[in-house]
Amino acid sequence: MRKVFISTIKMKKEDQAPVFQSRDFDLGDKKFFAPISYLMDANLESGDDVLVLTGVTDTDVPRENYEQHLKPELQRILEAHHVTYQIQEVKEPDIDTEREIQDSLTFSEFFRAVADCLQDGDRIYADMTYGMKCYTLGMFIAMAYAAKAGVDVDVERMIYAQFYKGEKETPATSDIIDITSLFYINTMVSNAASGQKKSMDNFLKLMIG
Repeated sequence: MRKVFISTIKMKKEDQAPVFQSRDFDLGDKKFFAPISYLMDANLESGDDVLVLTGVTDTDVPRENYEQHLKPELQRILEAHHVTYQIQEVKEPDIDTEREIQDSLTFSEFFRAVADCLQDGDRIYADMTYGMKCYTLGMFIAMAYAAKAGVDVDVERMIYAQFYKGEKETPATSDIIDITSLFYINTMVSNAASGQKKSMDNFLKLMIG
C-alpha cells in the first residue's frame, strides 16, 4: 500500500500568508504554508511508502512557491515521520507564456499525467485548493478513474481551503474543509441508471439531509 498526496501549487504571491483553521480537523498549533501539509502531517506513519504529486506551473511565482516554500516543507514533514518517499511534479502549462500551445487537449493531458502516476493499492489524499479549476477538475477525474478502474484504490481524504481576506486588523484566514463526501457522492451518482433520479433524490436527501 502506498500513500499518495496530490495538490497543485499556489499561483499568487501573498504579502501575508493566511492563518489556517478548520472545523473538520484538529490542526493543533502547526503553521504550514499549504493545506496539503496539514493533511500529510496528520496521515503519515513511520515506514510508509509515499508519493507526493504536485501540479506546478513553471513561471516565477508558482516556481518560487514550490521550490522555496512547499517542497522544503513537505520534505521536512516526510523526514520527521521516517517514511520512504518520492516527490514528483506534474507540469501545468502557463496561461500567458504558453498560451499558443493550449487547446482542448491541454487539461486532458494533465488528467492523463496524474492518472499515469496512480497504481493499484494506492491510498489517495488530495488538496483541491489551488490552481486553475480545469487542473483540479482533471485531478478529480484522475482519482475517480483510478478508484474505479484500479484494484484496491481508495480516496481517503479530499480537502479544500476557503480563503477569507480579513478586514482591517482581522488577519486573512483559510478554513480547511473536508470535501471527501463529494468524491463518494460523485461515485454514487455516476453509477445511477436512467430512470433512477427520483429514488436517488430520496436517498441523497436521507444521506445528506
